[in-house]
Amino acid sequence: MVDLLQLVFAGLSQGAVYALIAIGFVAVFTVSGVINLAQGEFAALAGLVAISAAGSGLPLPAAAVVAVASVAVVAVLMERLAIAPVKRMTTLVSLILTLGVSTGLKALMLLVYGPNAEGLTPITPGGVTVGGVSIRYQELWILAVAGLVALAVYWFYERTLAGKALRACAEQPVAARLVGISLGRASLTAFLIAGCVGAVAGVLASPVYFTSWESGLTLGLKGFVAATLGGLVSVRGAVLGGLLLGVLENLTAGYVSTGLRDAVAFLLLIIVLVARPSGVFGRHAEARV
Repeated sequence: MVDLLQLVFAGLSQGAVYALIAIGFVAVFTVSGVINLAQGEFAALAGLVAISAAGSGLPLPAAAVVAVASVAVVAVLMERLAIAPVKRMTTLVSLILTLGVSTGLKALMLLVYGPNAEGLTPITPGGVTVGGVSIRYQELWILAVAGLVALAVYWFYERTLAGKALRACAEQPVAARLVGISLGRASLTAFLIAGCVGAVAGVLASPVYFTSWESGLTLGLKGFVAATLGGLVSVRGAVLGGLLLGVLENLTAGYVSTGLRDAVAFLLLIIVLVARPSGVFGRHAEARV
């Protein structure tokens, strides 16, 4: 029982990181219909920037702020330079464009930060044992911050006029334009939110899972699977999908084989796309994936 609880808690912590990445996918897709394959690179870049900033002498909170701000700027530039100029954006075009940006960011990170994986200093070092389950304080920080960020994004999209206006741009773009909603500004805001959320995920995950120029690929794929479980339109579904994926991965690694850990995500993706394209936790019956 202790082993089971240990695996479940570790899975929840890891799943919270996936959930934040998934929220970034949802934030962009619900507004512009773009599937942003560079979302994982936002997290990796934030982790590397925070490590570099902390290594230069900045306090950890200041390094985290610098990392989030830097990635937010990258996300905004990506939207303005790669997404906004395209007049007829389709899913295929968005995949090609964002894959190109993802590849460019990976090459830039490799050039600037090198090939070695590094880890940021934990917010609170050490841990505690509860009922035989070993819990690192950093994992508690991941769960707490991820929960607060998820609630903030959910509240913005579901409860505020500005958030509903952003969603209207994807659901009824013509009507949104007629009532004075700027589609360009809405897309820019969505990418800004996605960049900030992805950066937070990267900074939180770095002390536990380490960061390298290629870690964004895995994070992005896992985040995409989690977002797909929510149909790519539900923040709540993205969070539940991320937590479920994290727990299933750790249970598979603990009771079956560590080599099958990554296969869980892709097996889930295939099952969802075949059996329920609208997502397991999706809000609408209409297929959006």
